[in-house]
Amino acid sequence: MLRSIIAGEAAPGSRLKERELSERFEVCRIPVRQALQRLESEGFVVAEPRRGAVVRPMTRHDVEELFDARLCIEPFATRQAALRLFAGIEAADALVEILSSAQTQFAGGDEAEGISSNLRFHAEIVRLSGNSLLVRSLQPMLGRMEWIFRLTHGAREGDQAGEHRQLYDALVQGKGELAAAQAYAHIELGRAPTLAALAPYLTR
Repeated sequence: MLRSIIAGEAAPGSRLKERELSERFEVCRIPVRQALQRLESEGFVVAEPRRGAVVRPMTRHDVEELFDARLCIEPFATRQAALRLFAGIEAADALVEILSSAQTQFAGGDEAEGISSNLRFHAEIVRLSGNSLLVRSLQPMLGRMEWIFRLTHGAREGDQAGEHRQLYDALVQGKGELAAAQAYAHIELGRAPTLAALAPYLTR
């Protein structure tokens, strides 16, 4: 269901009926109901009286909140990740693989997979921080981040690739403060172009 919303198959305001969803995905209603509850907790779905589950329209305020939350989590996580990588507590192998995959995917025209790799890059840095609370805090945001990444990819495509590489270099060199500053700038620089690219999709 999340894939359908992210891909734009389920438009904002459309109803998500348990029976239809269970038939489509060939499962009973219990996992469908659980999935709808999760989507509601992540802000994708809202339960409306007499209508049931409805795909929630995204507002400018929603996007601003997401950027603000990321700024609270990712720069600190990036600083910690750099320190742990430099100390040998963690390894950067996954980051190398993700960056390589993203480059190959975008070069080959596979934007969907490239965007997924970009999302994995951010999630992996938070994981490398070693802070399980930060990982769990980011988890509910990943779906909305992917939705935004897919809709706004063209806004900063070239800049993102270069910034990811610079961020990786600072991480593996153990430059925690620089990496944190780069993470903050990377997120904040995306705010205005993202809002502009999302304007046709935002309700207000």
